[in-house]
Amino acid sequence: MNKVTRLYAAISITAVLVGLCVAGYLFPQHFLPAALIVLLPVVIVSIGFQYITNRRIYGLRNQLTQIIATLEEFDLDEPKKVIFDKTSYPLFNELNENILELIERIRSNYQANQQFTQNASHELQTPLAIIKGHVEILLNSPNLKEKEVSSLGVILQNTNRLARLNHALILLSKIENNRYSDVEIVNIQQVIKDILGNFKDLIDLQELEIEEDFGDELNVEISETLAEILFANLFQNAIRYNLEDGFIRIQIKDRTVNISNSGEVLQVSPTHLFKRFKRESTLDESLGLGLSIVKRICDLYEIEITYLHQHGLHQLVLVFP
Repeated sequence: MNKVTRLYAAISITAVLVGLCVAGYLFPQHFLPAALIVLLPVVIVSIGFQYITNRRIYGLRNQLTQIIATLEEFDLDEPKKVIFDKTSYPLFNELNENILELIERIRSNYQANQQFTQNASHELQTPLAIIKGHVEILLNSPNLKEKEVSSLGVILQNTNRLARLNHALILLSKIENNRYSDVEIVNIQQVIKDILGNFKDLIDLQELEIEEDFGDELNVEISETLAEILFANLFQNAIRYNLEDGFIRIQIKDRTVNISNSGEVLQVSPTHLFKRFKRESTLDESLGLGLSIVKRICDLYEIEITYLHQHGLHQLVLVFP
């Protein structure tokens, strides 16, 4: 029983008691007929009042339910216009108009951001490719001095880094805008095996020992593209920041993936590495975006991720829902 119903019940009971007292005082010899004459209008009015109030509450609740259902179906990527039905409640009509204005502003800002992202990606790649091509031509020129070769090498290195940075930022933008809708049941063991196969040359170059313990089968509802990006970034970090003759251990158990590797002792808190452009390494190849991309994918699919570190042993634990 809500507050409004309790209030109506209290008013009705009070009215009945007052009516009985009045009837008993005015007509002591004919109490019962007098009581009925006094109480009948009170009861009818009370019942009618409560019926009308319940109908209004039902109408308000129904209107709120429709608004919530419409908002739940709203999709930024769909061009379909959001429409609210007119109601007999002026306040709800005003609320609906304000919601529609807010939706249009959100859609406009989203489309502008999406357009900027696409344009930035396209416009940056072209001049970067031109710079890279001309630097490679100059590097093949005869009679170059050592200092000139070194300078061209720095230009080429930073051009490649800028291209990778552009690609990583575009990837982050697509993830945050939920542009990967190819959700399916993905076998995580197979994804890991494929990624390790792609990195086989780097693993052999550093003479890393790979230990696999796939105790349990792990199938997850996720975009296969993002699953590959997730584990590619994790293993790329595990290889890049490892030691020569080091190791990488992968364990899957109880919907948990544990990736541990040898490496240098961290000088910062592991949680800082999930932030954009935060990195422990001073390597030029490091963009500081790898774990940020990993964290964003995990947040998207409610995967709990933890970075543990102790005396050069690095562990990334992923718990899948």
